[in-house]
Amino acid sequence: MNSNEGFEKHKMATTTAKKTAPKKTTAKKPAGTTKAAPAPKTQAEIARERAIQTVETAVDVPVGAALTLVERASAAVEPLSTPSKREAEIKRVRTQLRRELNKVERRGGTARRRALQRAKRNRNRLEREVKQQRRSLETTVKQNRKKAETELKKAEKQLKTNRTDAEKRVRELVERVQSNGKATAKTAA
Repeated sequence: MNSNEGFEKHKMATTTAKKTAPKKTTAKKPAGTTKAAPAPKTQAEIARERAIQTVETAVDVPVGAALTLVERASAAVEPLSTPSKREAEIKRVRTQLRRELNKVERRGGTARRRALQRAKRNRNRLEREVKQQRRSLETTVKQNRKKAETELKKAEKQLKTNRTDAEKRVRELVERVQSNGKATAKTAA
């Protein structure tokens, strides 16, 4: 019994006592007047009620705890009282353990499969990205190589042209110098 139940019992006892007490006859009051409010409880009455509630709670809590303990103990011992009940209880516990084990196994299998799927997905994604990057890099390298070869061919052609022009100019200069040298030699002679 908790403190509220104790209070309710005390309240019911005082209410019952009031109902059985003889009624006082009073003269009818004229219309418009109100009933007088019950007299307020004194500090001593309030303290008395609180003390009663506290004592009832102090008694009710240990008694309730003891009764609960006895009920749980008898409920725990009862399935083991006879051999047939013991067997039934063992069978029930085995079945329950088997169910729990199967549940845990399924959960573990599901987690393992999800982890493998996630790992495969990540591996495939990384492989795709690497292939794409490799293709992109190969394409870039091919393009750069072609550009470099084209530029090199242009540079070689330009070099040949410049060389040919330079050789031609050198030949012309050599001829001029030789012709100037012969002409100077003739005039000096």
